[in-house]
Amino acid sequence: MRSSRLSFVAVVATVAVIALVAGSCASMTKKEEWTGRKIDEAIAKLGTPSTVTPGENGQKTYVWMLHRSMPVQNVSYDSQGNPVYHTVYRDSVHTWTFGVDASGTITTWDHNDTQPSM
Repeated sequence: MRSSRLSFVAVVATVAVIALVAGSCASMTKKEEWTGRKIDEAIAKLGTPSTVTPGENGQKTYVWMLHRSMPVQNVSYDSQGNPVYHTVYRDSVHTWTFGVDASGTITTWDHNDTQPSM
């Protein structure tokens, strides 16, 4: 009886881990679709763009460069083996680029994330 209970627990744990991994992978690859929406929606969500460059026939390119800094707690050990805690910051840059036609409709877009090392 004990063996079957352990097997059941192992199966449930395995299924839970698989579901968790599958869910996190799906959310990591999901992108919000911007094509066909108005640039005002992007401005409302992202704020004032970093640059706006005019193009031909009333087209424009909007670029946002959003800088973020996240504190990360690190631990090292002194010569006696005692933990020494310190905070470092991990910086990241999120770049959004939108191509917009003369009517204000987004025709192309791209999103890139960069995370320099600490």
